[in-house]
Amino acid sequence: MQQKKAIFFSLPFCFLLFGGVLISCANFTKSGVVGINASDYSVSITKISDIPPTQNATATVHLLGEVITKAPFLESGAYQIKDETGTIWIITNQTLPEVGDGILLKGQLQYQSIPIGGQELGEVYIQEQEQLERNAGKTKQSFIN
Repeated sequence: MQQKKAIFFSLPFCFLLFGGVLISCANFTKSGVVGINASDYSVSITKISDIPPTQNATATVHLLGEVITKAPFLESGAYQIKDETGTIWIITNQTLPEVGDGILLKGQLQYQSIPIGGQELGEVYIQEQEQLERNAGKTKQSFIN
């Protein structure tokens, strides 16, 4: 009987604890990547998974993600970012961010055609127009796995 009472009284505490964890996780991912709060810029963030993989992709988008790879070129460069939905390459004429940086950017969708053996293996990428914010340095904690 004592055990049933203990469970009955501790059950609401467990729900509060579990609910608090869920709320704090939701606030963490919505507040931004590695210290960047996109709501400060009044822009609509596009999820990488929402970017159409087709040749007619030409929209301007705002992306928020973490830099996972970079590739310097002679007068420009490219870097790959990741959000919770996927990855995409960004082409830039600006200084390349470092791997681990959080970045909020504005860019133009582009499509690179790669015809091989009668098949189209092209890919959509982003031509960076502006880095709105960059949180330089290795991240202490990232919501991206």
